[in-house]
Amino acid sequence: MIGMTRDHVARWGKAGAAYDLVASIAFVTPWTGALVLDLLGTPHTGQTLLFSTLFGTVVVMWSIVRWLRPERVLITADTAGRALFSLWFAWALWQGHSPALAGFLALELFWGAAQLRALLRR
Repeated sequence: MIGMTRDHVARWGKAGAAYDLVASIAFVTPWTGALVLDLLGTPHTGQTLLFSTLFGTVVVMWSIVRWLRPERVLITADTAGRALFSLWFAWALWQGHSPALAGFLALELFWGAAQLRALLRR
């Protein structure tokens, strides 16, 4: 049973990592990041583009680490991070930011719940 639980956590962890990679890869360069922000209708400056590029790079690197080593401790940390991301997406929506964030919030909640369920499964 322990092996099955470990496999289940690894499977959901790798799936979440794949989602993060796909969702964030466009933010790794300033050129593609600006294009995505334009498509989302999000105004941006050089400073916001810098931070979105740095953020995209970190998320892509983190997703690769979780894909290569889907260990319970890493998936647990990622699940906690998803809870915090969800909180900040909800806060931004409450503050009147782009409604496009609602889609990202829904996806973070889905992946966080899926990973948490796998982690709690016995």
